[in-house]
Amino acid sequence: MNVQRAVVWAAAVLLLGGTVAGCGDERARPAAEEPGRAAPQKPDSKTLDSDDDHTVLRLSDGRELSLTYAKGRGLEAKHRDAAAEAWSAPKTVYATAEDPCQGIEAKAYRGTVWVVAGFGTYCRDGEEPQDVLAAVGTGDLSTWATSVVSDQGFEPKPRVRGAGARVDFVDRSWIGTTTLTWKKPSGFASPTETYRPIHKWFVGRWRSQDGTQQLTIDQAAGSRSARLTIESVTGPRCKGTAMLTGLDQHDLTINNFKLEEGTKTAYCPPEDETEYSFAVDSADGPLRLVKIGNHPKTVRTYERAE
Repeated sequence: MNVQRAVVWAAAVLLLGGTVAGCGDERARPAAEEPGRAAPQKPDSKTLDSDDDHTVLRLSDGRELSLTYAKGRGLEAKHRDAAAEAWSAPKTVYATAEDPCQGIEAKAYRGTVWVVAGFGTYCRDGEEPQDVLAAVGTGDLSTWATSVVSDQGFEPKPRVRGAGARVDFVDRSWIGTTTLTWKKPSGFASPTETYRPIHKWFVGRWRSQDGTQQLTIDQAAGSRSARLTIESVTGPRCKGTAMLTGLDQHDLTINNFKLEEGTKTAYCPPEDETEYSFAVDSADGPLRLVKIGNHPKTVRTYERAE
């Protein structure tokens, strides 16, 4: 997944709930399955034909399903029984004039069919999708439940549970895990985000060596990402908060800074968040603000505050 898109997606679901993954000594590990949740079931459908614009499935009961991109109309579905020769009339699953991206993923378990498909203006040229469709069909496959994530780089892997009564569309990224869930009969819920914790060396309060600023770094918890609070100690008042994301002590970046008090000052926040990261090299070492580039440069150093 494109890093910038991953950051945008994480920010979009920041307030939507979830549980946090466990933390390792050096690198955060992927989130485990939710305790008490049944293991996913293996699809029992067979793909008969597939290319960038269509796919055909045979379900375990012998029915066949054809999903096709119709230019200018979007994704359409038709089906037929095991003994039938004629297909049903096409049904629009998702209406769009955008081009499809890298095929249509579709599988089934016991009559529950799940679909993932991307669409975008430049998909034929290899660009990432602007819209990602998650869809579920059940019963006679004449109606479909759909949910669309727009402009976020969502790349879900579906998992079916409860004999087809639940489908989780799961996207694991360097930030954490996003889950979009469909349930029978309630349909799709809002997505939830499980954040990966940052390295424990970052957590705590820090004072700049020149005594002008104090930083507070809080660990990720639940649906909340790790947080940075920047506060002036001397000089003009500046206080604000930001998201912190990263895999280890050498890659912790600032996102979505919000000024809460006073006015922005030097390094409150850094003038361009995307050009800076934080680093800690040991458990008792200083915190460094690093200007990213071909020749990374430490521009500010912080010591632990009591």
